[in-house]
Amino acid sequence: MATVVLLGDINIDLVLDIPFYPPEGGEGIATRQTVALGGSATNTAIALARSGHEARLIGRIGADAWGRQALSDLAGAGVITRWIGEDPAEPTQINVVTVSAGGERTMFAYRGANAQLAPNGVAEAAFEGAALFHLSGYALLQAPQSQAARRAIDIAAARDIPVSLDVPGGVASTIAGTVLNLLPKLDTILLDGADLPRLLHRPQGSDLEPMLAALLAGGVRRIALKGDGAVSRLCQRGGAESAPWFPAAVVDTTGAGDAFAAGHIHGRLTGLGGHDCCRLANAFGAVTVTRKGAGTAMPGLPDALRLMND
Repeated sequence: MATVVLLGDINIDLVLDIPFYPPEGGEGIATRQTVALGGSATNTAIALARSGHEARLIGRIGADAWGRQALSDLAGAGVITRWIGEDPAEPTQINVVTVSAGGERTMFAYRGANAQLAPNGVAEAAFEGAALFHLSGYALLQAPQSQAARRAIDIAAARDIPVSLDVPGGVASTIAGTVLNLLPKLDTILLDGADLPRLLHRPQGSDLEPMLAALLAGGVRRIALKGDGAVSRLCQRGGAESAPWFPAAVVDTTGAGDAFAAGHIHGRLTGLGGHDCCRLANAFGAVTVTRKGAGTAMPGLPDALRLMND
């Protein structure tokens, strides 16, 4: 398989199952609590490692017990941790993740050490022999991490390594300007169809096709839409292909988009066509939502293929 470099957040998720959301000032009494590894790039790295790829993660943790646990869990999942630095002042990021009875997750986070990853924390050696560089959009939220992300993109571009960018729904509007400026350097951008208007500052409900055309005209080669009705789509200048979502008993949506990204990356690196890329990414996402949490619960290629062959 291939070597993939990833840059993004490493955190610990405190996951609380809640029967309903209380009003402000009220109390939400959880029915279950789970503490586990998380982070968008972390989740994708684990899914890729479990699919046979060499996943090299660039990031930052705090000098604390949570950081040590994150490193241990990552190494145990097969992720290369050599390029993960330790911050002397900021703590490892903690995410409080509430999961509703319907399986939908809501996150509250202090970004801690993640946001302190500086450009000098991105080593060119991490890109030796790499076939793809994957960036989580959370890394574009604030400096110095956003500067580190730009340095990593520049290193990848200088080595002709394709770059994929996953745009998280909750921050699409915030990072829109940065993402649009990066389009000429991107091979693939992954996002939900509902986030296209936010990214392009268009009214909600705007026709997707002109917006997709605008992104392609901006320089990106591939657009992977996580959701467009009952299908996901892969749009390129030569046209678009799609595949329907797999039915799944939703337990927890945490990490589903990160798994979807791993499926597309695997498909991209192994030369799958557009339909098959979409179908594989959908399978990765569908398996993920049937499991509690993300991190070490992330699926690998065998899990996705098992679902596809059922």
